[in-house]
Amino acid sequence: MWKCVCGEFNNDDLEFCVSCERPRLGDAGPQAKKEKQLTTRSMFRRIQDFILFDIAFCAMVALYCVSVEHIGNLLPPERFGRIEVPESLKTTLPIIAIILFQILLAINVLRMVYNSALNSEKNTLFLQRIYQMLKENEKKKRDDE
Repeated sequence: MWKCVCGEFNNDDLEFCVSCERPRLGDAGPQAKKEKQLTTRSMFRRIQDFILFDIAFCAMVALYCVSVEHIGNLLPPERFGRIEVPESLKTTLPIIAIILFQILLAINVLRMVYNSALNSEKNTLFLQRIYQMLKENEKKKRDDE
């Protein structure tokens, strides 16, 4: 745990304060990890990025489907010759691409939610331990008096 200038205690893995978002001024400690934990705000920002990328990808697939359907109008047969597009390229491959991309999106979102839940559980256990230590210190002070 490290303490920010604003007084907030933060997890060692975080580089920014959770409440005021100031960067960590001290060193990262002897065991700096490569994996960074996400705050709730950054997690939702990443989910928004995934969704926007998903919309853009689906729009590109829809544009591909429209262009393949009307390729005879786009490229006149008298100039470019007759263009035959297999039926699988018209229907099956775009559907497979969209399904695989949706699965990838769902897996990434679930991974972020899972990591967030693990981080929350670790913080809860840590705070419970601090609370127990404070109660023990109060009990020792009472016994000493």
